[in-house]
Amino acid sequence: MNATARKENQTMLWEIEEYWSKRAQSYSEEVRFEMEHENERNWMDVLQQYLKGIPGNRVLDIGTGPGFFAIGLAKRGYQMTAVDYTWNMLEEAKRNAGDVAQKIEFFQMDAQALEFDDASFDAVVTRNLTWNLERPGDAYREWHRVLKKGGVLLNFDAGWYNYLFDDEKAVSFEADRKRVKDAQIKDFESYSESDKMEDISRKLILSRCKRPETDIELLRRAGFKLIYTDEEIGEKVWDETEKLNYGSRPMFMLRGVK
Repeated sequence: MNATARKENQTMLWEIEEYWSKRAQSYSEEVRFEMEHENERNWMDVLQQYLKGIPGNRVLDIGTGPGFFAIGLAKRGYQMTAVDYTWNMLEEAKRNAGDVAQKIEFFQMDAQALEFDDASFDAVVTRNLTWNLERPGDAYREWHRVLKKGGVLLNFDAGWYNYLFDDEKAVSFEADRKRVKDAQIKDFESYSESDKMEDISRKLILSRCKRPETDIELLRRAGFKLIYTDEEIGEKVWDETEKLNYGSRPMFMLRGVK
């Protein structure tokens, strides 16, 4: 990577960090609601199902945000390490963890350039992160590197902003907004600085890519084996409000083994 490209990448990282720093408190409120919702059990049931057979119980939660995965798994006996690039998010995660915080190691770190030794973890979990990375290929290679042999990656994500580059998806996205309005429920796309997130997403590579097909290829290049995809995972973990909000952007789960 030349000096100009490195500077552009760093500028993009700062822009993303600034955005999520501002959103940390409001996003944390959403996650706290989720922690007290029946969906928390649904999510943890899915995670534990796909974590069966890992070498041990040391799990890395990358892009932890307000701590949903890290806290839920720590409560269920996993040895958790949580990282996020945004300090404000880590502070929210620690507050949300309460007494469980002492069971979680928190680090401020770039998901695309982790500072852990090779083969440090039995599993890596992440949710709603890869779409937000400017170098997803680097991230997948790093996640593979820090896993032990036989370790597992669980990545949950969606083509959240593909509608910016796909006219058909844009129509479906607007149809979601109408269904939400007609149902008189909360529109998850109606929040302060949503326009700013769209501006950032236009610069991110995965907003322009077909997913999860692109991710599967990146996982293969990173060295993952036994790659499994569930493109209907949202049916298992989302409530009806989420399903209406995200109908045109179904969540997928990717599982890969080192």
